[in-house]
Amino acid sequence: SAVGAAIDNVPLSAASVVHAIVAFKLKQPLSAVSTQQTIKALVGGKSTLQNELVGDLQKEFGSRVPDKPEEISLQELGAAIGTCGSLGRCTQPLVTRMFSSKMPGGFSLSSARSVLQSAYGLGPQRQDALLLVALTMEPPSRLASEANAAAWLDQAAQAYAVQAGISYSASGSAPGDSALPGPTVSSAELLKLRQREVEHIQQQMQVLARYAGIGQRTDARAAKSEQAKARALQSGLDDITAELGDELIAGVRPQFDARKARRFDSSWNWARQDAYAWIQQTIAAGGSVHANGDQLSSSDEARLHQLQNRADMELVQMLAGTAKILSASSNPALEPAIKLTRALHAACKDALDSPPVFKEFSRPMQPETR
Repeated sequence: SAVGAAIDNVPLSAASVVHAIVAFKLKQPLSAVSTQQTIKALVGGKSTLQNELVGDLQKEFGSRVPDKPEEISLQELGAAIGTCGSLGRCTQPLVTRMFSSKMPGGFSLSSARSVLQSAYGLGPQRQDALLLVALTMEPPSRLASEANAAAWLDQAAQAYAVQAGISYSASGSAPGDSALPGPTVSSAELLKLRQREVEHIQQQMQVLARYAGIGQRTDARAAKSEQAKARALQSGLDDITAELGDELIAGVRPQFDARKARRFDSSWNWARQDAYAWIQQTIAAGGSVHANGDQLSSSDEARLHQLQNRADMELVQMLAGTAKILSASSNPALEPAIKLTRALHAACKDALDSPPVFKEFSRPMQPETR
């Protein structure tokens, strides 16, 4: 195909984006939506639709949207916002969704941009403006082939040319270029030559496959089966989208992001902290906190059980070292703390081979009248 002559790239205007968002939301072509009217007049008193439009504009432009945008004409609203660098948080997902749900598998957004660059000579910002026009011309259902998609894109390109006041032309040599033209070969002849090469290679592959006893069609049949399954699944998804709408589908998608996950795995460190705190409390209490396991209160039993559930070899070694240090002192006031430390050491050591378990330590209560 002919290569399109490059067209001057111009910044994407906010007025074009506002016009496209409103037309898309109203399910109307751009020509049916006057930029001289306000959003309030265009929605015809539908407050829900009006609020959705205002929300889309704020999502697209952020704080640049003036107060009460529904009471300003679309032209004035676009002028107040100014220019845009590219498609925003509202329009970009809409364009992406349109290509994923309405275009054939081999016709992606990147391939469409490549066609707009090579065949029509449009730069990135011109492409964004054209895609906004294409958004208002979204096909009602998935296009069957890449040829249909190319024809649809050409219709959008022609509509954009009328709106922007530009024309497409094939690129050629610059005026005054004195270089002699080289030999030319028609694209049809090149395609025929390439086709002959492909056929020759295929024949050689078939001969070798028959010689080796390899079935060349096995993978093709499997791929065809998978494609049929993919088409059935896509058809089901299209039916769900048509029934429930894009907003509901987008609203129920999972929001989990592995990059935002937080792992709270410091229980081993808190176990040491709790054990030290208990021992220090016993030392400060001067023996009023019982160290004998038979004399533990229900709260202390729960405390000990929590330590056992988090016990590891490092905690056991720490308790053994603490008991050794305390035992080296001749201070009789440390005796309760020594007994507690040894009891904690023995309990945590016994719990090393047991998984964490839950125990209920609260006392059963009954109604009491007075």
